[in-house]
Amino acid sequence: MLEDLGKDLANIAMAGVGAIAILTEKAVEVGKVCAEKGAETLEKGKAASEELRRKGEQVAAERREKARQEYLESLDAAGREELRRKLAELDAKEAAEKAAAEAAKATVEDNVIDFGGEHKDDGQGE
Repeated sequence: MLEDLGKDLANIAMAGVGAIAILTEKAVEVGKVCAEKGAETLEKGKAASEELRRKGEQVAAERREKARQEYLESLDAAGREELRRKLAELDAKEAAEKAAAEAAKATVEDNVIDFGGEHKDDGQGE
């Protein structure tokens, strides 16, 4: 009877160890599935977010264009003339800035020192 009790306790202990092993395996499987589902959901969320951002930008651009058109259509002759004058000023300013940038670039290029090892004799001596 004591022998049977020892065998029963051993069987119960083995059953407990087996149950823990099974639970561990299942927990690992569940963890993998959860990680895969999480990654999948994250990717879907990123795609949905990007689509919403793109649509929002498109709607905003359409609204800006509509407001611009409505403003232009509401201008009277004096307003249109003022707009032409302002556009001419902006064109002149842009052209001046572009010319200044090109001049600055040319100045920088003229003042570049070549350290490549070739020496040009400029006739001044040292």
